[in-house]
Amino acid sequence: MRSTLVWTAIYLVLLVGIGYGAPDTARWPAFVALTLVASVVLARIVWKGRLTTGWVLGLAVAMRLLYVAWPPVLSDDAYRYIWDGMLQAEGVNPYLYRPDADALQAHRTDSLYQVLNSKSYYTVYPPVSQGVFLAGGLVYDRGWQVSFYVIKGILVLFELGALALLARMLTAPMLALYAWHPLVLIETAGQAHTESILLFFLALTLWLSRKQRPGWAGASLAMAGWTKLYPFVFFPFLTMRHGWRVMAAGAAVGLALLAPYWHPAFFSQIRESLDLYVRYFEFNAGLYYAVKKAFALFTGDDWSKQLGPAFRLLFLLAMGGLYVYDAFRKPPLARILLLATTAFLLLSTTVHPWYLMPALMLAVFEKRAPWHWHWLAAFSVGTYLRYVDGPYWLFVNLAWIGWFAIGLVVYRKTIIDNAFALMRFRANGKAKRIIHHLPRRQDPPVRVLDLGAAEGFVGEAIQKRTGAEVVLADVEDMNRTRLPLTRYDGRRLPFEDGAFDAVVLYFVLHHCAEPEQVFQEALRVSSGRVIIVESVFTTDAERRRLTRLDILANRIRSFGVMRHQEAHLAFRRAEEWKRLMLESGARLVAEGGWGNVLHRQHLFVLDKNPIAPSVDRRRPRPAS
Repeated sequence: MRSTLVWTAIYLVLLVGIGYGAPDTARWPAFVALTLVASVVLARIVWKGRLTTGWVLGLAVAMRLLYVAWPPVLSDDAYRYIWDGMLQAEGVNPYLYRPDADALQAHRTDSLYQVLNSKSYYTVYPPVSQGVFLAGGLVYDRGWQVSFYVIKGILVLFELGALALLARMLTAPMLALYAWHPLVLIETAGQAHTESILLFFLALTLWLSRKQRPGWAGASLAMAGWTKLYPFVFFPFLTMRHGWRVMAAGAAVGLALLAPYWHPAFFSQIRESLDLYVRYFEFNAGLYYAVKKAFALFTGDDWSKQLGPAFRLLFLLAMGGLYVYDAFRKPPLARILLLATTAFLLLSTTVHPWYLMPALMLAVFEKRAPWHWHWLAAFSVGTYLRYVDGPYWLFVNLAWIGWFAIGLVVYRKTIIDNAFALMRFRANGKAKRIIHHLPRRQDPPVRVLDLGAAEGFVGEAIQKRTGAEVVLADVEDMNRTRLPLTRYDGRRLPFEDGAFDAVVLYFVLHHCAEPEQVFQEALRVSSGRVIIVESVFTTDAERRRLTRLDILANRIRSFGVMRHQEAHLAFRRAEEWKRLMLESGARLVAEGGWGNVLHRQHLFVLDKNPIAPSVDRRRPRPAS
């Protein structure tokens, strides 16, 4: 406990230093440096410290008090808040006019208008945010500074409400990772971004969902949507868990909030302004920058105007995929909301540091500490250096590359498990293509050797579908099933002649240094059939593509175990494989091909029985 107190004291000193540096642009390099150091110290506290919920909450409030007096120095969004609030206090609907419209000439009499951003665009802040702005507008006659601190005070209260809810749902360390994070302190108490409202309503939605209050949860999610818009895409997730009352309550609350601001051009004008963020603005958008750079290298053109709308479409497609995933897998609500928020951030062209707060909050509901989000949030603070000609690109690259790399480590088990689930699904399709060529017998069961089995998923699928006794054999032990595996030297199988009723080689021979020897061994240990499926090509371009894809896929799936086989990698045309097999004296009883230019596949069914049926050249049964 003493160690935790010491590290916490160090952390508080660093927060004071951050608070001293941020209000002055000349000190922003020191502000960013201290933020990074503080993030490391926070990680140490969460990783090793002994924390209690009361201790975390008490210090979280104190930390916010350190920053609550900050003026709007890191962002000029607050001036638009005040402007929209002032218009409402004067009886003007803020959605009706752009700030530079002639109709608002009488309101452009002081310095506030001079510091507004996007004067020629309609406001993009939804009704819930506008309600908070109105509170500031009511005291605008006392000066814009008074309006700002009134708005900030309300936003801070919302975020403290989110903390109170999170404290009921999280362990103390995970709560601290969000509640004490420098980015959260800077962007809520420091700069008063409307994400503070969103954080509260997202936390409330999760709490109400846990309490099985679908109507109230739907109403809360509608409030979140009318704070930042994108949470409206979360409604299907909540509805699939709690039924129609979610949508009914959400629609009722949403329409009630919209009514005071409604006018016929409401949605078209907001869409016009949102296009700023899709077509023209770009900031700290890791994936977008990478794709844009790749397109520029290959074409020599700037694709900014096309990529923004394309990314928006990709986000909608990603949401469709998440709806299907959620319907079948039913992950925890916080996790599916995090996945949707991640898709939103990855496919955005503008990712200001404060956009990351909802993702950080949702991430702390995971079982593992979300160090990748912690990293991204910390390094994104460094992107503020763009405004003082600092190393902006360095921080963009460090932020997103680190997020990706650490995320792979944090979720490596989940990624591997999902990859294996996908491989099992694919193996089931492979097995379905060939099982009607296997002998049929129940007592005793047919014995099948899956030669070159790798993970063993094809053999496993054959056993489940036919009841056969399946044995695996390979030069490496990559077995992920309960089937018995025999390792051998790649030349001589340690089985007696005719030990199996059938031998299966699925995408094996092209990896072998001596494919003829492996095939002869398969014939020797089989008393009946040998079933082979191979990747084949018709042109040299297809062969080169197959080689590159095979190397990449097998390095990933085997974590480098199969790397030594790359020296022997040799694809052949279907007729070349057929010639090799017929030269052995075996009879070809069935063959067929499927696939396309990306991956052509060919089946060969051979029989040692001297009395064999004529060759069946019909197309194999398609896999589901």
